[in-house]
Amino acid sequence: MAMRVLLVEDDRSLADIVVAGMREQHFLILVAGSVREGRERAEVGEYDVIVLDVMLPDGSGFELCSWIRSRGITTPILMLTARDAVDDRVRGLEAGADDYLIKPFAFRELVARVRALRR
Repeated sequence: MAMRVLLVEDDRSLADIVVAGMREQHFLILVAGSVREGRERAEVGEYDVIVLDVMLPDGSGFELCSWIRSRGITTPILMLTARDAVDDRVRGLEAGADDYLIKPFAFRELVARVRALRR
């Protein structure tokens, strides 16, 4: 069965690259471009992994991550962000993320981390 991934990312060009690469890996991927869309899709869909940007146009990925966890959604979450300070990584993990990958990233590493989270 194909892995189902929700990508919450407002950078359309980056989202397109991630979607194309993940589809080549036979992942089913759905994109949300905002906190609001991410909430809607996280609540109604079943995903194997959620890949979540931190800086979104209508709020923070940290807040979205906390909200997802407060809803009892246990889907593994990987934060994918340019925010690379130790405090940011700690904040993401404390908000409920299972992993944290800093942009720019190697696509192979993103795929490996997503697969590891699914295990």
